[in-house]
Amino acid sequence: MMKTLWQYTKRAAFVLLLMTLLSYETPARTERAGVLDGMLGNARFDLASWVARAAFDKLAYEFSAPHRALSEAEQLHRVRDLMRRIAHVQQLEAQIRMRYTDPTERDPAAATAALRSERDALRSSIDADRPIVEAILQAQAETILREEDFGLLGQPMPPLRFRLTQLPFILIISRRDRIDRIDQRELTVGLAVDDMDRIERSVDSRFDVSSLVTPIGGYGTYPTMLPETSSLRFIVETALHEWTHNYLFFSWVGLSYDRDPTARIINETAATIVQHELGARMMQHFYPDTPDTPDEAGRARLTAALTSDAVTHPTQRFNFNTEMRLTRMHVDELLAAGHIVDAERYMEQRRAVFVTAGYELRKLNQAYFAFYGAYNAEPGGAPAAGKDTVGPAVQELRARSPSIGEFVRAVAQLRGKP
Repeated sequence: MMKTLWQYTKRAAFVLLLMTLLSYETPARTERAGVLDGMLGNARFDLASWVARAAFDKLAYEFSAPHRALSEAEQLHRVRDLMRRIAHVQQLEAQIRMRYTDPTERDPAAATAALRSERDALRSSIDADRPIVEAILQAQAETILREEDFGLLGQPMPPLRFRLTQLPFILIISRRDRIDRIDQRELTVGLAVDDMDRIERSVDSRFDVSSLVTPIGGYGTYPTMLPETSSLRFIVETALHEWTHNYLFFSWVGLSYDRDPTARIINETAATIVQHELGARMMQHFYPDTPDTPDEAGRARLTAALTSDAVTHPTQRFNFNTEMRLTRMHVDELLAAGHIVDAERYMEQRRAVFVTAGYELRKLNQAYFAFYGAYNAEPGGAPAAGKDTVGPAVQELRARSPSIGEFVRAVAQLRGKP
């Protein structure tokens, strides 16, 4: 009994310490900060409050940890069952949307009453079981991290903690004369596309910058924000990706994330390498027979630009990766020559080409490349990264490292130019 109590107390102390020390990615305050915050108004997402609530919930759970009383088979069943219910909720919501968009449906509220009732009941059961499933997945991921010697007294540091939730949108701001992310803001969940466009136009005209409002696949708060999705693989990979950011938080690539593009590329590329390698290992270890879920298609659309999942168009022989890489390189050349307007006109022309080929790019500008170009973990370079040499150098470091653990520790020891 005393040993068990000590284990819970030790784990809770670790979590409390990390919640106190770890912050989330937030840019330094600048002269435009106050004006920007005032412009965004109610569109801003209250990230600090979300972190405080999630941290309290996680800490409270540590003192009971009911998942520890379950057998391994029961834990696996709990995880798979929650994924099934999330997929079912998504299917129900799709059916409800179809009824409301059907022009022949006279009374969509009445027609969807049973569907909405079933959805709401499922939603309640998901909310009730989510904490225990999160804890199971956290513990499984920590098992994989311990294999790479990420631990202190048997506890991976920082402890891997996440919350499945609806994610905010992110406003990315870049300079116009070069691709360089200079600011960002978290925006409210479920932002409408017309509001995205309005915000971008207002920010661009007010500060003479290039901006982009974009969805994200996860967010490196502590606890980490992960999307509620039926794709178990995506949850696992994203949890490990964001944990890597937390691990690197106090290193140069973490502390310089917001002010040094090189540090940002190293950080994001390393995290992407970790998510692929350790994510695959975790799935093989715990869920080797788990099939892709119906949400995999949505996952692919959401992360295509980050992970270079886009492939040759089956009907038009259009290769997203090749065309985007060529676009980025020409934009860099135009901006280096001082032709800002020409570069922006060219990006809009190229966006039309991508849309015609079937890729629904709402915006293609400096901010787009500043955001997506940082995830440069693909062989040959990510398409949005252009001629960036930092990502390939990080890949080379991984190739020379005997293990993924040694690789991440080597990244943590990197130092920038004084």
